[in-house]
Amino acid sequence: MDDNGDEAPHTTLPPPAQVRGRRRPRLSRGDRREVAILDSVVRLLRERPARKITIEEIAKGAGLSRPSVYFYFDSKQAIIDAAVQRVMGGLLTTAAAVAGDADVTLEASLDGLIHNVLNTWVEHGSLFCAAIDYVGRDADARTAWRDGLEAGADELAAMLERDRSRGLITPGGDARALAVAAHWMVERNCYMLFSREHSAAEEDLLRATMVLTARRVLGIPDPTTVA
Repeated sequence: MDDNGDEAPHTTLPPPAQVRGRRRPRLSRGDRREVAILDSVVRLLRERPARKITIEEIAKGAGLSRPSVYFYFDSKQAIIDAAVQRVMGGLLTTAAAVAGDADVTLEASLDGLIHNVLNTWVEHGSLFCAAIDYVGRDADARTAWRDGLEAGADELAAMLERDRSRGLITPGGDARALAVAAHWMVERNCYMLFSREHSAAEEDLLRATMVLTARRVLGIPDPTTVA
């Protein structure tokens, strides 16, 4: 159902890619340690802000010594950045899979894409907020964050252009510029909500608002209201 109570077209997002009949390659000892370090910082960020977390605590949570952590990462921020890239990679993989399906329309998949982003913020909001807080103080971090978001916008723009060419969406404005604007709109609103105490009802309201606003930014008509 959409916000007006009407049935809206919807596409279920694809699951992570799997290869049948093959075992997943085993992680090396070093890879397992890196994963443990990233998992540790994610858990700690759910309890308190990055400025109150030490390398010693991250190491303890990973079952490693402080020097071992520094063997893999040269700073606490580098650990946070790597954890963010891991999560962002999952979001981009999903977006690319949806955009790469020529049978899927933007209208049918937009709700699922936005819900996927919001669900990721629900799970990793503290991690994303820590990354964004650092973005304002470091040019390289700002560039990496921007590139990650705009990579997702590129997938969205490709879908928008495809649906315009099919006559499904009326052309209006530069497709990539609109997609970038939609991505930053979601990012800012998520940050402002998840960087403070909030309720589940506020999360639900944000989901509905972002879907409605993104539809209008991208030129997707609102679902017809049934009298």
